[in-house]
Amino acid sequence: MFRLPAGIARFASVRGFSSSLATFNVPKSSCAPGTVLNLKVRKNGDEPVALEDHEYPEWLWDILDKSKIEAELKEKDPMKWRKKQNARRNTSKIKNNNFLSQM
Repeated sequence: MFRLPAGIARFASVRGFSSSLATFNVPKSSCAPGTVLNLKVRKNGDEPVALEDHEYPEWLWDILDKSKIEAELKEKDPMKWRKKQNARRNTSKIKNNNFLSQM
């Protein structure tokens, strides 16, 4: 059968990820509490400061998780979810047709 050279076999057997608890206990926010955010949203007064993770509302952590948002929308309002699916499909079809017409 097929046999890998010794150097390649060594790299192929290395595990590429870790499932230790340290990787799962990372904080949700990207900056430490008390960090000045430098958003420049106020003309006068102090700049906004980052808060502890538990001081933010729970929905904030789900905003970037598109699969979770889609699942919630599908559960709450299937017609709206279907409309979004159709719009996405039509957009991709139009982009594909535009790409093919340029060839």
